[in-house]
Amino acid sequence: MFGLFLFLAVMLSFSVQFAFAERMGCRVKVIPEQPTELDEVKVAVNFLFYTCPPMVTDFGTVRRDGNTFSVDVVVDVPAKGEFVLPVINPQNHTYMLGRLEAGEYTFIVYVQTVNGSSQYWLVEEVKFTVSPATPPPHTPEISNVSYILILLALTSAATVLLKFSKRKK
Repeated sequence: MFGLFLFLAVMLSFSVQFAFAERMGCRVKVIPEQPTELDEVKVAVNFLFYTCPPMVTDFGTVRRDGNTFSVDVVVDVPAKGEFVLPVINPQNHTYMLGRLEAGEYTFIVYVQTVNGSSQYWLVEEVKFTVSPATPPPHTPEISNVSYILILLALTSAATVLLKFSKRKK
């Protein structure tokens, strides 16, 4: 029993001493990885907290300024001295950007922390390129009439060759 109490006390003091940035990770992924003008572009924002709290309370909406997209994410962090559980706490959200014209783009995630400390800071900035759509290669279509004409021409050629080969014998 004393061992369990000691373990919890150590984990509590250990997790409270970290700064917020050390207790989280943020990954931003563009889907598909190499988009073209024909693709519906999405951006997945994945937070991985190593304690609970913090919790994302608002993933916000995407703002666009030219070729730059940005979003403000609100994270409720523990107050100094507040008990936190040392657990892995993933929180994810996907933003739909839609079809984009060819060009260079940037997606920026800002985090505003509330409660324990009220800060506003840049977490992640991802640059990506949307390539022009390449049309599929054009293969000439042959209609049914064309097949019949080709078959007729081959049959005629074969008939003529057979007649000339019999005359030579």
